[in-house]
Amino acid sequence: MKTLQVVVHVLPREIDQFERLCNLFKESYFFVKDEINIVLDASLNLNKIFVDWENSQIPKEFFIEKFNNINELHSDWTHKNIFQIENSDKCLGINDKRRNSINDGLDYDYLMYLDLDVFFSHMTLVSLTQLINQIDTDYNIISPETVKLWDDSWADLVNEKYINHNHEFFKTIDPYSVHKLVFDNLVEEKIKFRTINNVKFGGGWFNVFSKKLLKFINIPESLGSYGLDDTFVMIGANMMKQKGYDVTQYILEGTICIENNKYTLYNYNPYDKFLVDKSFEDKGRTFKQGLRKKSNENFELELNKFRDRI
Repeated sequence: MKTLQVVVHVLPREIDQFERLCNLFKESYFFVKDEINIVLDASLNLNKIFVDWENSQIPKEFFIEKFNNINELHSDWTHKNIFQIENSDKCLGINDKRRNSINDGLDYDYLMYLDLDVFFSHMTLVSLTQLINQIDTDYNIISPETVKLWDDSWADLVNEKYINHNHEFFKTIDPYSVHKLVFDNLVEEKIKFRTINNVKFGGGWFNVFSKKLLKFINIPESLGSYGLDDTFVMIGANMMKQKGYDVTQYILEGTICIENNKYTLYNYNPYDKFLVDKSFEDKGRTFKQGLRKKSNENFELELNKFRDRI
């Protein structure tokens, strides 16, 4: 039986979103029980560079307790849980978390990058499991479809129902509608899969990678803690294809993943008045720019190194 390692980086303000995703996974799992193993690999980042704990009204112990409770509540159906609480500089951002999971030495078949603001249908895990159990190649990526996005370069990922929408549509669609959308496709027998020529995916939108592919490309240390990790993997996979490596991206046709742009934490954050969240000031722009500095400086250099290696 194949094993899927779901990789998640959790900030304190995201703890409820993390709980929602874990619950959704458990609900979905019973459609595929005994057909796939699920490993939940999550890090709760309590580093003081993100939150000023001394001046916050809620102590970090609250989030530790809730994180541990989620672990206990989801230990009876998963193959394994890897729940870690981070206070050091070893995991300051999603790049660190994903890099650590690639290099953790665990011999699992697939890794899933999952952002906490995505919504997916219960049926997505069904079609994913069916496809995983058919694949026998080493280097592959599996992605669900989504709605119309920023520009036409994303067209290969857009579900047919949204091809004719405008490029701003993703900002207004209700993410909770994903269950009905996928149910309709199931009734209409439109749940299938296809392949695309050029690798294209968006970060943690339920994308699944063979662990062998990620270990081959990896996320260089020089990219730092945040930024361009998904772009590096995407370009690296396309470079491999050009060099003749058997890299295939499968699209789960009819199964749709939606990023929550309607009910965001910018507007619906229950911890806003109780945490001094330095990483969320100015919508996190300044903070992210600081973390992105290393990735921006070293991105082209690392791509050239990878090009030479293959």
